[in-house]
Amino acid sequence: MLDKEKNFKSRLEFVRFWADYVRKTPNSVWSRQQADFIDALFQGANQDVGLYLRVKKMAQGNAQVRA
Repeated sequence: MLDKEKNFKSRLEFVRFWADYVRKTPNSVWSRQQADFIDALFQGANQDVGLYLRVKKMAQGNAQVRA
């Protein structure tokens, strides 16, 4: 099986798993979990603004090299 097919099947399994989870789990549970996850992402991003800006600058530099 090609890597592309494996990746597609893996992604499809992932989507089906989470779709099933969301269907079977009360909104209050999974929405709280998502809110906690999103809050953690923002909290992590805010902890090191300097790192974020360095990574952003590097990404912009790489984009210019590719163009």
